[in-house]
Amino acid sequence: MEGYATIAQFMGNHDEVTIIRRFRDLNMQDILYLQAELIHLQDELKEQALVDKENPNRRYFSKDWWSLANAEDEEGQLQWSLVQKIRKKLEEYNSRVTQQILLSNIKGPNSYDLAFFRDWLQRPNMGNFPLLGLDRHAWAEEHTNDLLAIHRRDHEDPISRWFINRFIPWFHVKFGSRIKKPIPESPTTEITHYDERPLLKAVHIFGMLVASLLPILSIVVLYFVGNNVARLGIAVAFTATFSVALMLLTQAKRIEIFAATSAFAAVQVVFVSANYIVVGAGGVEAH
Repeated sequence: MEGYATIAQFMGNHDEVTIIRRFRDLNMQDILYLQAELIHLQDELKEQALVDKENPNRRYFSKDWWSLANAEDEEGQLQWSLVQKIRKKLEEYNSRVTQQILLSNIKGPNSYDLAFFRDWLQRPNMGNFPLLGLDRHAWAEEHTNDLLAIHRRDHEDPISRWFINRFIPWFHVKFGSRIKKPIPESPTTEITHYDERPLLKAVHIFGMLVASLLPILSIVVLYFVGNNVARLGIAVAFTATFSVALMLLTQAKRIEIFAATSAFAAVQVVFVSANYIVVGAGGVEAH
């Protein structure tokens, strides 16, 4: 197996590298041509309607569809013929615009997956430059903004993206390659598969632990600090840490992060400003 079949098999086995060109410029050029054709047809239709209006036998074409669609003379059939031609062209135009909207909404490839695919194309024990024609440059750097991913890998939050795209490749180079075997369908390529689901689950558990422990940790720290100025500084630091943690570890929107951070800050302010009483052997001390 070689050439296009090699690339097709690789893409079939790895959905994340189903990366192709969207040809944004050519698609828009084609739509502009269709738009120009329709504009000219529309102008012809207007002119023909004016001509028919001046003719006693065709003056009611604009008010009677039956007369327009069933004219017997050749000249009388021109306006309806234009309408039918425009109808077909509109169908083609609307279809192309709809397709372009769909293409425009498809995201580009994950940067890590694109880099991996480009590397695969060049390595002798992998793709080994499978194409010889002009399309061998389809995935070149200059076309990066014109690529789309049929099955893009998206991760929910920045930490998950960093963990999957940065940490796991680093871990594989340093340690994983010693214990993890290449996938069976291409052992000579040394491509190793890591199941993302348990890895992402571990990241989510870590995020939940951080989100739940930060409020408790802040209260514990504030409890043991007696100086009010120091308490305020600690409260500010924990509040900032909490908001950054929410941004990195969750998919929360800005308004949600703002609301959660405000609530967290309010709890700390109440704790800092509240008086409490300590009963000891020497008597009662108010703080």
